[in-house]
Amino acid sequence: MGEDHIDRDYCELVSRRSFIAATGVAGSAALAGCYGSGDDGNWFNTAQVEHEVGQYQYNPHEWGGFTHASFGLFDEYAQYLVGEDEFYPHFVEEWETDEGEMTLHLRDDYTWGNGDDITADDIVMQLEIGEALDSNLWEFADDVEATDDHTVVISYSEGTNTDIIEHTVLNESLDHPPADWVEIHEAIQNGDDVDIFGHEIEEPTPSGPIELSNTTDSYHEYTIRDDHPLADNYDWEGYRMEYRSENQAAHQSFQQQDLDGIHSLFADPEIMDTFPDSLEEIQIPGGFGFGVAFNYDDEHYGDREVRQAFMHALDRDLVIENIGESTSIKHDAPTGLTAVANDEWFGDPTDQYEPYEHDLDRVEELLESAGYERNGDDIWERDGEVLEANIIVASSWSDWVTMASTCADQLSQAGFDSSADTRGEGAWYELMADGDFQVTAYGHTQGGDPAMNHPFFALRWKLLNREHDSDSSFYNYPEEVTVPEMDGDGEMTVDFNEEFEALAATNDEAEMQEIVERLAWVVNQDVPLAIIQEKYEQTFIDREMWDIPDESEHFQSYWPLWWLPKVDDMSAAQ
Repeated sequence: MGEDHIDRDYCELVSRRSFIAATGVAGSAALAGCYGSGDDGNWFNTAQVEHEVGQYQYNPHEWGGFTHASFGLFDEYAQYLVGEDEFYPHFVEEWETDEGEMTLHLRDDYTWGNGDDITADDIVMQLEIGEALDSNLWEFADDVEATDDHTVVISYSEGTNTDIIEHTVLNESLDHPPADWVEIHEAIQNGDDVDIFGHEIEEPTPSGPIELSNTTDSYHEYTIRDDHPLADNYDWEGYRMEYRSENQAAHQSFQQQDLDGIHSLFADPEIMDTFPDSLEEIQIPGGFGFGVAFNYDDEHYGDREVRQAFMHALDRDLVIENIGESTSIKHDAPTGLTAVANDEWFGDPTDQYEPYEHDLDRVEELLESAGYERNGDDIWERDGEVLEANIIVASSWSDWVTMASTCADQLSQAGFDSSADTRGEGAWYELMADGDFQVTAYGHTQGGDPAMNHPFFALRWKLLNREHDSDSSFYNYPEEVTVPEMDGDGEMTVDFNEEFEALAATNDEAEMQEIVERLAWVVNQDVPLAIIQEKYEQTFIDREMWDIPDESEHFQSYWPLWWLPKVDDMSAAQ
């Protein structure tokens, strides 16, 4: 995605509680892995832009230094296949969700990197650590218990939506080995103060098929674990994880065939034309994307008509075209759901919801209705205050800067006093946390989590957002709003807490559909966030040196270069 933030979606998922901006600009020299590797052996060379090699760390709750190799170091409970919108069994071989209980049946042949068996008690420990972090599961779960060495039972209130339970459990990974976390767990159980985010793990104890074997100033090296049940799927020595200072440096490495792949990297069509023909791009619907958050305490953007005018001022097709149409999904009618969820729940939402086409006449109508008039500079103003739209955006996210600039140009043409206000990533984040903005670029859905494709989580992110403030929305959106009735006859008042409680407490499909349609209608009509585009994740593997299928359901996973060999769908080219 953005230049220094190709794994922004995961970072948003693992820890918004502890923001640490990535530092340093010095890149590391690329090593020729499989290409003429000679004495280097047979390695999969990859890199990340997020953090320098010297920052790599293995606490999954800490953003700073998170290494993408963790997707290979720690195996998944189950893998979410985006294209199928379902979980594929992995360490959790089978599961049942009944009234009041979810039962997990675990593989019995897994060990941690230190040789200890991975048991149900280890899963219980991990989920209990999650309770201390207020993980989504514990909004619904009452208890978790190991009923034998390889069975875990999670208890919850009867009637709880079982899809929600599955999304909060099955996306976990085996990334809390007792060797590294038992003391933290014991302290939590004793009621002691614990710094989970500051917990340092010098050398990880893996559950997955690779282990850390060598560190240098230029890369970390991960070799295949001989004792892992999936070891036979790997016919190469392992992975090398390097660092690139920015997206452009990663592009150059692909052009020179110094890298075998990267799990997520923004590359527009012009850049892709410079890549070797053997470099395979796999596109995965990202779920989240570029949006704009409005501060509802602002004298302008607290008005629904202003927010609707903002949307009608934009030509979203042109915004997307300016970063490359092949990199984005347009939501024809914003509903608050992801593209995957829209297909499942609505089919064609334009039959029912406002599409917000580019329409300057409608902008004028809405703003005049809200009491605005054009001043001598042809800018809209009300009571002597001009209608500003300075879109704050992280300067290092090149695609978002382009989109913010395009939006600002279009808003200016519609009579807003608009510009793109670029800030350093840390400063941008702090402005949101402090509420110091009118409008700001913001991911319209939480990324990197399969839960984003469930309406409960996608809609709650917009209507009851708690990212920067545990008590209220950081953009001051109310918890109850009144909007026109869906049939156009009168108005309806929607209490979000009541609606989400009802959605979480039913498995009746008709009732769920009714609630989702009502909440989506609020998003569409009241515009709590402007939804501009949804990204495609772009993941790359070079076929010249790696054999992968022409097509596979497992391409639609987070992330193919780590997941494909686990299901025996990737091998070194002979």
